[in-house]
Amino acid sequence: MPSILDLVVAVPLLTGCAALLCRRPRALRAVVGAGGGLGLGLAAWVLLGPAHQSAWGGLLRLDGLARVLLAVVAVVGALASADSFAHWSDDLALRGPDVAELGRGIRRVRVYFFWQQAFLASLLLAAVSGNLGLSWLAIELTTVTSAVLVGFSGSPRAVEAAWKYVVLCSVGLALALFTVILFYALAGGGGLGGLDWGALRAAAAAFSLGPAKLAFLFALVGFGTKAGLAPLHAWLPDAHSEAPAPVSALLSGVLLAVVLCTLVRIAGITAVVTRSAFPYHLLLGAGLLSVAVATPFLVLQDDLKRLLAYSSIEQVGLMAVGFGLHTPLATEGAVVQLVVHAFTKSGLFFTAGRILHEVGSQRLARLRALSRRAPLLGLAWLFGVFTLGGLPPFGMFFSELAILRAVMSVNAALGLALLGLLAVVFGGLFFYVGGGLFGPDRSERRLRPTVEAVVVLGLPAALSLVVGLWTPTAMAHGLVAAARVARLGWGPSAF
Repeated sequence: MPSILDLVVAVPLLTGCAALLCRRPRALRAVVGAGGGLGLGLAAWVLLGPAHQSAWGGLLRLDGLARVLLAVVAVVGALASADSFAHWSDDLALRGPDVAELGRGIRRVRVYFFWQQAFLASLLLAAVSGNLGLSWLAIELTTVTSAVLVGFSGSPRAVEAAWKYVVLCSVGLALALFTVILFYALAGGGGLGGLDWGALRAAAAAFSLGPAKLAFLFALVGFGTKAGLAPLHAWLPDAHSEAPAPVSALLSGVLLAVVLCTLVRIAGITAVVTRSAFPYHLLLGAGLLSVAVATPFLVLQDDLKRLLAYSSIEQVGLMAVGFGLHTPLATEGAVVQLVVHAFTKSGLFFTAGRILHEVGSQRLARLRALSRRAPLLGLAWLFGVFTLGGLPPFGMFFSELAILRAVMSVNAALGLALLGLLAVVFGGLFFYVGGGLFGPDRSERRLRPTVEAVVVLGLPAALSLVVGLWTPTAMAHGLVAAARVARLGWGPSAF
């Protein structure tokens, strides 16, 4: 009999298959809505259940970090599914025999939902994987399923972005496969169970130093490419800007975090072998480089979704800095950063999708007077930028403050340099938000978002405020437990 953890992964895949059978928009809404609600309910059931849960003979397993990732994927996935109906509202309204010939209408949308739900299932699988081999496979599946979505519009730029994404991430994951092979060999084989995170950590003390370091280098390059760490981030701005907005939200808010946490787990195993901070120093360096590389591209930008994409590179760099410092304060800051960024960035991509739909352009130069023309869109954009800018009382203020304090305690000069980069990002973001909200605009047409848009734009902002203003006790304990796992690795001692 399947466990609840099995069903959490299976429900999105079943929902996508059922969506292919829907012939009318109302049926499609019912199927996807029911699947999303059921998936979210099952995820909540799992998260409220016992701490130690597993399925598939231990291939799926929950620890503190997996619980946080599951919660983030489930919430953002449900919001992305809801926002998809707003995104495809024009196609769903089309009727007539010519629609099918043009490749639009309900047929196109149901194919989209099949791939979107398959992408969500692969993300859930990667989030709760208790095995390095399964994690690699799940992350590879995210490439296959999301590449179709990146190029879904069929435009030359979207197809080019999809091919760049496939090529770069496939090469990266091919290198990461060497990590799996080397760890398997070092652990002495033993079948798929030899790649269990706990088994690898228990056996790591006997690993040879040289091959273990080489394995981590392959992981850093391979998984670092998929996580968007500089200088291996070239696919990310194009893919995020060309994908449908709900897909961009999943790519940026969820995929990067899941892959980065896989890399953090590998760093924990490597540190047992090296008995030093070797892997964490490399992770710290990659994080600092990502923040430095993303900052000028973020400030000098004229495309809304590319602006958000470069912000994601900067944010994942900050998370890598926190995990790389490997102190309790820095790691807890990185986990909070992960959660707040997932909610905030997904909300901003949903907002960008609504702006593109209503204004007809995602060029920042054309975004003017949103506070007057579309108060809801303007407020969502303002809240998102306030959060990304690290202003109190939003949660990212506290996470960035924790990471900065940790960096300052290690190296004051490095901390000041990081603070300077964050100040430049802050200034650039508020320059754009000022022009978009209050700049002059000759158009008098007021924009009216749909009911779905009201929900998916408002909920991420509310969740970001919850983390900052009042963190429920259960959530606080969960974040601390996740940070402890990130520091200690998988196993009973990590719970």
